[in-house]
Amino acid sequence: MNPRKQKFYIAAAAVMAVLAMLWAAFGSPVVHWHNHQLKTALTGLTDASITLEQAVPFSWDEVYAFPPYTPVEEIEAAIGAESYNLTEAAGEGMLQLVFLDGGAVTAAVCGYPSELGYDVDLAGTADSTPCKLTYGEDVSFTVERAEGVVRLTAR
Repeated sequence: MNPRKQKFYIAAAAVMAVLAMLWAAFGSPVVHWHNHQLKTALTGLTDASITLEQAVPFSWDEVYAFPPYTPVEEIEAAIGAESYNLTEAAGEGMLQLVFLDGGAVTAAVCGYPSELGYDVDLAGTADSTPCKLTYGEDVSFTVERAEGVVRLTAR
């Protein structure tokens, strides 16, 4: 084999290995981008009432909300998908949202509303059970601003 081709193949394999390690360590860049889009969209809301279909700026089929301390394995079992982007909400009051599109995780949010800048209450996680909302249900949410946090509460 030509030495130049051999060096090219070795370099290409090394780049692919680095990308695979970054993907495994940090998760999908698409999920991170959608998390950013979600934060921008929700923190910029000015309406008093809105649906998630109107508010969420990316394609999704289902959204799940999980109570704190739900293990990643239980989240994966509930949503029927695996993702490096899923983490366990390790504290009371943390928001845990997982958006799916075509059965794949498209956004995964886990954090304190005060740090995220928004909170979404799908109703159901208060009693320690996961809550699911499907695109097209047109559930209306009231939008309130308090202490720098935009709160969406299902009616």
